[in-house]
Amino acid sequence: MSRLERFAECPFRFFVHSGLRAEERKVFELDAREQGSFQHEILKMFHEQLKGENKRWRDLVPANARDRVGRIAATLAVNYRDGLMHTDEASRFTARRLTESVQDFIETLVTWMRGQYEFDPAAAEFEFGFGAGGAPAWEMDLGRGRRLALRGRIDRIDLWRETGDRAWCVVMDYKSGRRKLDKILVEHGVQLQLLAYLAAIRQWPDPRAWLGVPDVTPVGVFYVNLRGQYERGRTRDEVLADIDTARKHAYRHTGRFAADALSRLDRVRAADQFNYRLNQDGKLRAGSVEALPRVEFETLLYRVETQLREMGRAIFSGAARVDPYRKGRETPCEFCDYRAVCRIDPWTHSYRVLRTMEPSSSPAKSIKDVDATADSSRQPPL
Repeated sequence: MSRLERFAECPFRFFVHSGLRAEERKVFELDAREQGSFQHEILKMFHEQLKGENKRWRDLVPANARDRVGRIAATLAVNYRDGLMHTDEASRFTARRLTESVQDFIETLVTWMRGQYEFDPAAAEFEFGFGAGGAPAWEMDLGRGRRLALRGRIDRIDLWRETGDRAWCVVMDYKSGRRKLDKILVEHGVQLQLLAYLAAIRQWPDPRAWLGVPDVTPVGVFYVNLRGQYERGRTRDEVLADIDTARKHAYRHTGRFAADALSRLDRVRAADQFNYRLNQDGKLRAGSVEALPRVEFETLLYRVETQLREMGRAIFSGAARVDPYRKGRETPCEFCDYRAVCRIDPWTHSYRVLRTMEPSSSPAKSIKDVDATADSSRQPPL
């Protein structure tokens, strides 16, 4: 799924990465990617341990959950990536810091689960589309004998069981920093992955084999910052004066959700785990960005499928133009691994400017010079 986000960012970036299979040289270092993978692995092992003991996350006292994460991290760090966490004092310090962040997160999350959040983790680091008896890829017919098969790895799938055969479903995506779904980036497919994961789940004809229920209703997608984003203050003591409240704000989830699921996402209407506001009468404030009426949330998921089809057709047409987007001052070039290949001049390049789209606009129209009817003989191998 992330590859299609790269295509929306810049077709040339997708071509070099997924067409030419160019990769940066691997270095034995504890970079940001490895740090994130370490934290993901801790949470995966935490979930699998509890599942093996037939326990839910909420069955643990928060302090016990914290201790368990600490033990898992200590064991994992010993041999992680051939000793990457023990190369020097700096790496050992980083391992402790990453562990403490996950401990703070799990303690806060279990507190929410025991007091207000009624969903339970059903799967962690869940793969689909990779074969070997796993969940199937999401396949789309693009016409002219072409198909788009989507696969991915979902950080966490949570369920609230409505009945024995029906459940509401939310998808959680762990990040190493604060991230929000941006309306314009979503409209243009740059932020597609999280919503596509949820859309893929509801395509499964029978999710019973992987989630334990035959009927799943998607109700939310959320980014979760595993490092925590604490509010600023004049001193550390000021920021952490009320540590419980500070942590809840630090690990607040951001995303989109169906407003009618709020009673199960936040039973006590604390408005600390999720981003929403209530009027004095207890109703959602008008104009809410993240809490959407059910119809709008469903429309968002259906739009994802349209975006995926149009991107698939554009890729098959051979679109590989050096065409990065710009939104305000933001471009994907700053963190692109292939800047030395395209060699554009950021001062003179004409960027593809993203703006709010009209209701009838099509996501693929924002990508220049895409010939969806190109002759198949001119198409590069994918």
